Amino acid sequence: MRLASLACEKAEELGATEAEAYVQNTHTIRISFTNEIQDIKTAESTCLGLRVALGKKIAMYSTSILDESEIIGVAKKVVKIAKVAPEDPYWIHMNRRYGKSLAKGYFDRATATIEYDEIMERLGSAISVLNERDERVKLTQGLLSLITSKVSVVNSYGQILEDKETFALAEMRVNAKEAGLESTWNEHHQARSWDEIDLDSMAMNAVDKSVGFLSAKSIPTREMPVVLRNKIAAGIWGWMLFSPINADVVQKGGSPLGDKLGEQIASEDINIIDDGTMTGGIRTRSFDDEGYPTQYTPVVEDGVLKNFLYDNYTALKDGVDSTGNATRLAYSLRARVSSSPRPSPTNLILENGSVGVDEILQDTKRGLYVEQVIGEYLSNPVSGNLNVTVTHGYVIEDGELKEPVKGVVLAGNFHELLKDGFEVIGDDTEKYTTLSGSGFYSPTVKLRKLTVAGK
Repeated sequence: MRLASLACEKAEELGATEAEAYVQNTHTIRISFTNEIQDIKTAESTCLGLRVALGKKIAMYSTSILDESEIIGVAKKVVKIAKVAPEDPYWIHMNRRYGKSLAKGYFDRATATIEYDEIMERLGSAISVLNERDERVKLTQGLLSLITSKVSVVNSYGQILEDKETFALAEMRVNAKEAGLESTWNEHHQARSWDEIDLDSMAMNAVDKSVGFLSAKSIPTREMPVVLRNKIAAGIWGWMLFSPINADVVQKGGSPLGDKLGEQIASEDINIIDDGTMTGGIRTRSFDDEGYPTQYTPVVEDGVLKNFLYDNYTALKDGVDSTGNATRLAYSLRARVSSSPRPSPTNLILENGSVGVDEILQDTKRGLYVEQVIGEYLSNPVSGNLNVTVTHGYVIEDGELKEPVKGVVLAGNFHELLKDGFEVIGDDTEKYTTLSGSGFYSPTVKLRKLTVAGK
């Protein structure tokens, strides 16, 4: 914190109009395993990113060396870069409203202080399940990561914020073989607390699902009702809305929803919120990546588009308040702290309906139940064209799950589905997490009709 404040002070002394330092420290325990533990790595890293404005000229620079001389050098370099940077005609100022929301459940002390003995005991039990439950199944890749992160944001207005968070992530990929047949299954879970991840249950489910899909095959092409399991539904509609509700994309003319604020874009039973204060949410934190308090933001209310998601820059550009969605998106710590904030969802939630999954299936005479997919990122959020490959599914006949299905493609138009294609919304919300860290939450949904392209 002292060095972050020093970075801002030095930048101003060198001519910066304003400055902001973003510091992140992460401590990671990463364990890879198959039929036994393969590798254990513990790493700790800290990076500081300094963003400065020189009038309307903006620049960024970062370092992973945190000592006084290095920080002074960073300030000199970033101001030098700003002097030759092009002006941004839309730039007004950095975030000046620092503060914390009442968000809870995103830091777990037991996860941050966990002992290796406990990790090894529970992981060893799960490996035993994977090795002993069914000889036809082999674990091809296993990963367990426990992360503790501390974020600090300091600016040249003397404002300082600091917060801590924890993550636990487990993944198991298995392969089943029998008599020339082969199937796979990927079990993935991410949470804020180590205790929320049941490794034994993950192992049992991975084995049983892979065996259950050994006889899976394609089905003839036809239009039919499609029931999307909660996590799969979240991944599909989350991808399709991720960019269109982003104020930066809207302002650049890239969103199909850009001119639809206040209009009916979905059926009246669809309510979607972005909630950065959600207790235990995968992207919950008390402030965003430029120090603005996180908040609850209605995005779609009774089918009507109510809000886009803003950071400070896009909010000032539109003359509105930020929604606390500033995010530094990158896959490495160094890249993250050196990137400029942009709006991004925190916990984007399709609110529950009131119908149980069993009832949804019982009311389906014939259709497809989808367990896992790949390639949802090949769908087009602008045109709304869906293109998703089902790797694991079941034919629904007279309300029951029948033969397993693989290798069919779901096709339809997402914008049309929003308006009248969601026949039933379930009551069993589950999360889907992206590589960039966003969390999409959804119950199981039944779509009236999609093209299922098979053999």
